[in-house]
Amino acid sequence: MKRILKSIQVHSLLYKSMLCLLVCSMYACEPFLETDLPNTQITAETVFADESTTNATLLNVYANLREGGLLTGKDIGVGNLTAHYTDELDLYLTSRANVLVFYENNVLPETPFLEQLWEDSYSQIYALNDIIAYTTNNDQLSKAFALQIQGEAYFLRALVHLYLQQLFGEVPYVTSTNYVENTNIAKSSEEAVFERLIHDLQMAKDLLPEAYPSAERVRPNQAVATALLARVYLYSGDWQQAITQASQVIENPLYRVDLPLREVFLKDSQATLLQFSPGAEGANTYEAANYVFESLPPPRTALTSRLITSFEEQDQRLQEWIGKVGTGETAQYFPYKYQENSNTANTLECSIVLRIGEQYLIRAEAQARLGQLEAAATDVNVIRTRAVLPEVAANTQEQLLAAILQERRHELFTEYGHRFFDLKRFDAADAALSYKNGWESYKIRLPLPEAELVLNPNLQPQNTGY
Repeated sequence: MKRILKSIQVHSLLYKSMLCLLVCSMYACEPFLETDLPNTQITAETVFADESTTNATLLNVYANLREGGLLTGKDIGVGNLTAHYTDELDLYLTSRANVLVFYENNVLPETPFLEQLWEDSYSQIYALNDIIAYTTNNDQLSKAFALQIQGEAYFLRALVHLYLQQLFGEVPYVTSTNYVENTNIAKSSEEAVFERLIHDLQMAKDLLPEAYPSAERVRPNQAVATALLARVYLYSGDWQQAITQASQVIENPLYRVDLPLREVFLKDSQATLLQFSPGAEGANTYEAANYVFESLPPPRTALTSRLITSFEEQDQRLQEWIGKVGTGETAQYFPYKYQENSNTANTLECSIVLRIGEQYLIRAEAQARLGQLEAAATDVNVIRTRAVLPEVAANTQEQLLAAILQERRHELFTEYGHRFFDLKRFDAADAALSYKNGWESYKIRLPLPEAELVLNPNLQPQNTGY
């Protein structure tokens, strides 16, 4: 029994708080123990008694999101993995086993990398739970500062949980760092997760100010929480609320959709709602470093011919957001939304997590599902006009929804898993992915990591098919 408990303590991220690791990485201290701490160590109460160390703790979470887990722009992040899992990217660097299992649609419960994704995500959630707990009713912090920090933490907690739910289906929604409480935590239904997501994002929306904390939009304001709330309402089928929330963002004068395509992904773009800082001045995005290539064969990955040929010939996104190497039948294409694949004198591009274009497509889809076809077409045409395309040709609800799915494919390709989540929501995965040898219908959800099921039987049953 002791051996099992020790294994749980060491290996299961659902059963430990990562604040200790965060603070130790900031101050180069030894790991915290459940005993009296020597003078060289620092307690959580001490960290959260000071605004600078509290802020540093939250900034470290942002760094962890950027560097690892589902939301990193590296090849191990959800954007790259699900682009290979679906019909966006072909893999050439087959030695990357973690990406290969996604490309071959062969992710198994025993896949070690799957456990790592799960652990990284819940470690980030645990750190955010600590921040929420220690900044709530904390009279040692100014009220405005504490509310900002809490709002950011609620937003980020919802963001990570949303991606876990979209990938795995039923997952635990963890809101505390209590060891006893979490050792046997059960999965929540997808509907219950949506309820928690809405709660957290409404909290974030209430707590966050209208203004950004900094000019570069690397930390959320109220509109950012509203934008993610619009997505959650869309995913959960609350069409009217999706329209309401998206409209609030669209009508906000901070944001513009009518930018030249080449300016959409620049660091100072007015189309950006939230982006991750690259961490050092002169650094740019992991996405560009992963996707851009200059010679054949592609060193890592390339866009599928299915995606390339799905664009209308005059679509300017095909020209501005997609790079090409070679000519004729031997040509290969790559995502070129981010173009700086090395350091520059000053940072030019950051990884964009949320942008205004998605909000028009959220509102269009929700309007179409409510039968508001004219309004939906108007929003789709805002996106098409920017791409120098004619108005959408759709006369029925079915045709318009199909057009919206296609528009999302061309607007959001290789961005944070949108294609996979769209195919799931539209019940279109089988039609789109049946050409892949490894695809089967049940793979619309990833398996839960086997190691977690062993540690906590309340996570049973395993997702169907695995």
